[in-house]
Amino acid sequence: MCRGVYAECFPISASAAGISLEERDPWKSCRNVVFWKCKLWMVITAIFLVIFLVILISLILYSNIYTDEDDYWDPDELLSTGIFHNFSGTLELMCGLPHFSSENITKKLAEVYSSSPALGRYFRSAQVISFSNESSTVNYQLVFSVPPSTEEFMENSMNPDFIRNILRQNIYDEDTLNPGTSECVRLKLDPASLT
Repeated sequence: MCRGVYAECFPISASAAGISLEERDPWKSCRNVVFWKCKLWMVITAIFLVIFLVILISLILYSNIYTDEDDYWDPDELLSTGIFHNFSGTLELMCGLPHFSSENITKKLAEVYSSSPALGRYFRSAQVISFSNESSTVNYQLVFSVPPSTEEFMENSMNPDFIRNILRQNIYDEDTLNPGTSECVRLKLDPASLT
């Protein structure tokens, strides 16, 4: 221990300071017997183990009991018992080239709607009604097989704005994935023209 400005420093031993090694041990309290032959560290470990097991068991039970109805659907049953719902719309191509045909547009529409998480299970077909390269305007029709359900389903999932926005979102996603691609190299739709 150092005293004064110019004094020498001498280490103080535990015995010289009057402190025993047992009193300096910070883990001594964990070795105290709490009840019967259980020590404090055993009780703390048991509490954490019980909490961990309760969380683990509740997660296992929840995952086994809860099943999301949207994950399990039978497309054949939906096709046989569903009600057909048609949606017609128009869109414009960003550029009209002779090699773009109505089959390309039909294929594009079918890809977008069949892969949609929201409407993929209900989508049945897409058809281009009229298309001319001169005006680059496309009239199309989509067919969905919807379950006989409530008005809420028709107002939300089969809402014309919702159906158009799925295609619009796909167009925007393609633009962000391929930002440097020229407009006339691939089939590119105008998102502002969807009606």
